[in-house]
Amino acid sequence: MNRSKELIRRLLKPIFFLGLIAAGLRVLLSYRPQIYRVPVASRTGELEIQGSRFFARQGRGQVHLLGQGGATRPLQVTAWAGNRIRVRLPEDITSGQVQVVQRTPLGLRKSNPAPFVTRAASLPSEPFGYQVPVQAGSPWPTFRHDHRNSGRSPLPTPYHGDQPWHFQTAKGIFSTPVIDEQGVIYFGSADHNFYALQPDGSLKWKFKTGEVIDSAAALGAYDPDLGCSPVTLISGDGRMLQLRSDRGGDPDGLLWAYQAELRPDVSFNCWFEGNVAVGYDGTLYAGNTNFLYYAILPDGSLKWTYATGSNNWSQAAFGDDGTIYWGSTDTFIRAVAPDGRERWRTRTLGFIAASAAVGTDGTIYIGSFDSNLYALDPKNGRLRWKFPTGDHIYASAALGEDENGQTNAIYLASTDGCCYALRPDGSLIWKFATHMPVRSSPVLGEVPGGGWIVYFGCGDGHLYALNAVDGSLRWLYDTTPQDPELADRNDLNGSPALGKTGVLIGGEHGSLWYIPYDYPLHNPQDPRGTTQMPGLVSGDGAWLLYVTPGGNLQPEFPTILPAAPLITLKLVVRQDDQSVPALLCNSPFCPDDALQASLDPLLPLRVEHSADGQYIHILPQTFLQPGQAYHLQVSGRYSTSPLRVGNLSLGGRLDGRFEQEFHFTIAEALRPSMGLEIGPERTSALEWTRMSAALPSMLPSLNQIGFDYIDWILGAIDLSRPDGDGRGRLLMWAIGGRRDASGQLVADPGSDFTVPLAGSYQADAFMLSNHDFKMAITGITIPFSLFQVSGQLGPDQIALPRASLFADTSVLSIPNFGPKMVIAGLANNWFQNLLVAGTFITRPYPESAPANRRPPGVLLEDLDYRPPRRRRAGRLKARFRYQPGRSYPLKDHRPGLLLADAELLEPVRLDYHRELKAQATPAGDLHSVWLEIPPGTEMPGKLQAYVILDVYPIYKQML
Repeated sequence: MNRSKELIRRLLKPIFFLGLIAAGLRVLLSYRPQIYRVPVASRTGELEIQGSRFFARQGRGQVHLLGQGGATRPLQVTAWAGNRIRVRLPEDITSGQVQVVQRTPLGLRKSNPAPFVTRAASLPSEPFGYQVPVQAGSPWPTFRHDHRNSGRSPLPTPYHGDQPWHFQTAKGIFSTPVIDEQGVIYFGSADHNFYALQPDGSLKWKFKTGEVIDSAAALGAYDPDLGCSPVTLISGDGRMLQLRSDRGGDPDGLLWAYQAELRPDVSFNCWFEGNVAVGYDGTLYAGNTNFLYYAILPDGSLKWTYATGSNNWSQAAFGDDGTIYWGSTDTFIRAVAPDGRERWRTRTLGFIAASAAVGTDGTIYIGSFDSNLYALDPKNGRLRWKFPTGDHIYASAALGEDENGQTNAIYLASTDGCCYALRPDGSLIWKFATHMPVRSSPVLGEVPGGGWIVYFGCGDGHLYALNAVDGSLRWLYDTTPQDPELADRNDLNGSPALGKTGVLIGGEHGSLWYIPYDYPLHNPQDPRGTTQMPGLVSGDGAWLLYVTPGGNLQPEFPTILPAAPLITLKLVVRQDDQSVPALLCNSPFCPDDALQASLDPLLPLRVEHSADGQYIHILPQTFLQPGQAYHLQVSGRYSTSPLRVGNLSLGGRLDGRFEQEFHFTIAEALRPSMGLEIGPERTSALEWTRMSAALPSMLPSLNQIGFDYIDWILGAIDLSRPDGDGRGRLLMWAIGGRRDASGQLVADPGSDFTVPLAGSYQADAFMLSNHDFKMAITGITIPFSLFQVSGQLGPDQIALPRASLFADTSVLSIPNFGPKMVIAGLANNWFQNLLVAGTFITRPYPESAPANRRPPGVLLEDLDYRPPRRRRAGRLKARFRYQPGRSYPLKDHRPGLLLADAELLEPVRLDYHRELKAQATPAGDLHSVWLEIPPGTEMPGKLQAYVILDVYPIYKQML
């Protein structure tokens, strides 16, 4: 036995040593230098390469600059150590890739290629020490001020004795202004214009783009060849544009334009919405809704694109090695190298609209729609900590610094209505509650003599100024318009910019406001400013507070409501004199007494809770009687401490009941009828515009400007005579509109909107809806089970305040975003319906405008109808002819066909936008229009067809 063991040992010994030798050879053969990091280099200076396995001496090692097609170029080495190499860069190189190459006894060894980028010349710039080539003297050159997106200005903020002012645009402002060294202000609006204002608020110039602008521009470094600084902006028309800052509105003011392309198989549109960031070498970065992030060279040519899984609204922030950090609505936070290659990505449980902020130690801070602020390791994206808020985070964080220049506080705002201050370890310093959603990104300004102020806008129309040390209110200023029509459109979801003498901020009302630093402290007589927080409720208990259709919270329930009201209430619960998160039951298993409402005198009501459990929607299903007093009783149960999955709240501890009564009277009619007529040459029409979907609170965060951009022309197609109570039926036709060269609203053949609306009127009150149809919002086709608009039409055909809209759609049927919206907490009963509440504005369609008039000389040749069968599609087709000398260019108009129940004036439920097609003659005039009717479509017993040109019904016929 012993001899056998000895024999085995003798046989295994050489095998063991051979294995060791083989393993050693494998290690030696795999031994190669590694590059970990290449910090941003000074322009025309030295590049430092950090890594390992460089050997102690240079020996036979070299550093190569990698070019296209595998070409290499050796670089001059100035220092070599085991973990650091320094090389000198040629003057013509601003970015690229480097590789360490070493000759060893075992052969040639090459490191991983590593991207690098250099700073532009003459940086850091003074007086603000910008590390990227923006205008040196600009107090606020980009959305978040600097390359780290700190949101912090080093300028002291004393009061200079001046007065507030505001500049009104035609639609909402959702972007942040940038300010040049002369105090000129640059910003865009949903009215398609990019503006330059003088420091006193007067217009310097404006530039028209092809779509809405909801992103901040960037002011570039002074260009001696131009004699000014360029300003780069992005627009919803898919363009990045660079203008002369001195005369951008002139014909020669446009320096270049880059056009992004729609990706039809991937995305729904190609809006640039990610704000403009300026990289170390002057490269311009911006995100697009075509699911690409763009790097554009300073001359306007493409450097690279990076594909994501959804929209890119987040502005890039830059690490000190050139890494680019941003988030996407595909739920990922990303780190991308200067050459566009991914370094890492980290998933959250929510969309990401906020921009990343980079701390002085490199930590990445960014909020998500899952309600958390994330602090991530810059090297690998691993979570260092996260801080939960009570609702989704849309705003970007601001970073405070101590006397040594190190990040010492993170300031963030949440749509839970609070502003928070955190330590770098994620612990809470203080919390300030506003009671309304905050989508405005906080910024920091320095107090003369020491200390800092946190500024942010709020959903209640106020600009807040808090003392950064303890979160106490310093002052607030109300930007809400006096105009009652716009008073309900006061959400400040634009973010502040800090100039040399004051704060600038834009809002949903379309105004850009300037408020001098500490103005309310020096002018207490101005009722817009105050140092006291307005109160809603006090003490402990549960209350239901009235919410306007535009989303504003009011302490008092209105005494007068329109005859077709949408009543929205918010649950507010206070314990120990503090507001606490509380919610109504939001599950498929809610008990009967979870939410109840009744109206006296008795009328049928639709009662719904919001997906977040904070709001109640009450919709009377018929008109209320003008002058009648009503009594509304609402009761239910609420819970606290729910389980959170992303932004979705599940369950909770049943904590109490609420019961409240409201008394109101219905407004008297201002006239006996709607004042709508269908004449032989003209039909009554309205401009329907400025849609605002205020609730759920996440919806404005996702698409506020997408609603505000909608312009409809709404024409009367048919109406019945009123009965003894002044009630009748009304059928209207809505198409998308665009402004022509004179500013007049005309039909837009390229619009996504063709929608019939039907319903009832009672004197001057109306209630119109459509059911089971699809409508495209910013290119995304959403199937609605209900879309309803209601209100009271004034004598001037302007909808009176409290005009409302209400919509209902199955969440999971929404393309691309449906499942994500469930996790986002947007679905009633966890996964069922998305309920939307909001408001709108109407204007009388001008008498001189063409869309509601009978086109002269256009005649119907014939109308052919083939009814649908169970397995065969039907069709309605109209052909046209023209009197001599007449024309009707199809490229300028939107013809339509409508099928309706002749007795009820109720449209046949079809997708009129998708199923309508038109054909032009060889000369470009309208030849025919037809409506495809899917197989199995149910038809009423009395079917009426309407032939419509723009919104004028030129012909109707019983089929």
